[in-house]
Amino acid sequence: MVSQLPAQSAHLVKLAPSGQVAAAVVSNLQRSRSSSARRRLISILFAGDLGNYIRRLLAHVARKIGALFRPDLALTYKDVAISPAMAQKLAEVGRKTLILDLDETLVHSCYSDPDTHDNVGCNLLPEDAQPDYVLSVTIEGVEPISFRVFKRPHVDEFLEFVSKWYDVVIYTASLEVYAAQVVDLLDAGRGMMPRRFYRQHCRNSAPLIAKDLTLVNPDMSGTLIIDNSPYAYRDFPENALPIKTFIYDPGDTELLKLLPFLDALRFTKDVRSILGRRVVRSTMVRSTVSSTYR
Repeated sequence: MVSQLPAQSAHLVKLAPSGQVAAAVVSNLQRSRSSSARRRLISILFAGDLGNYIRRLLAHVARKIGALFRPDLALTYKDVAISPAMAQKLAEVGRKTLILDLDETLVHSCYSDPDTHDNVGCNLLPEDAQPDYVLSVTIEGVEPISFRVFKRPHVDEFLEFVSKWYDVVIYTASLEVYAAQVVDLLDAGRGMMPRRFYRQHCRNSAPLIAKDLTLVNPDMSGTLIIDNSPYAYRDFPENALPIKTFIYDPGDTELLKLLPFLDALRFTKDVRSILGRRVVRSTMVRSTVSSTYR
């Protein structure tokens, strides 16, 4: 920081004896020389390999300090190399298909209705919420609609992991003209989600829409879906992994929580042998509650 003493020296001459002014000026010059020496030392320290090491160390310390105040920032999942025996097991059971819902599972989107000008879904967000993407979607016969898209926290890390373990497929009840753009942005050219199913591939039983998983893969033993809407997988409850609905929550960690389970599930011969347990347990709970209140 530049000292203010030189700019104020004229006033100091009027208010203080000459000796004090001289001492102040000399002291300022000494501090200036000292500051220059410190700057030279810092530039030397941050140059070359030593500088790279110091920068990495400082970044590591900053992350640790940040984790104390925001524990969710420190959450991650480590991909560990599997043993030859486990690799053989994976080869035996085969690679499985993971179907992912889009809206309220991976992202939340809101828009302004072109007819009524109402903000659909935006009233659920804080005023200062900043979208990750802003899309202009043109539907035939309707003026372009502006969508604000908010990514679920950790979605990029989640997709990177599961695309290594599974054949990832997007299956959404949204219109293709909108959803295709969102998925392209999430994929970012990495080719993680080449197969995609949209509104036209759903079973329409108004007012709700269900998804036909057999369109994705006829082998239900190696297929599972993650969706926030139970009705979407009503015909395939033993192939479903529910997830909490996402609207807007910077501290959301639901996708990270699923990674250890999904990592282990790929080693099973039939996913229904594991996911079906949730269905059985839910049925037993409902039966117990029902009998209690008879």
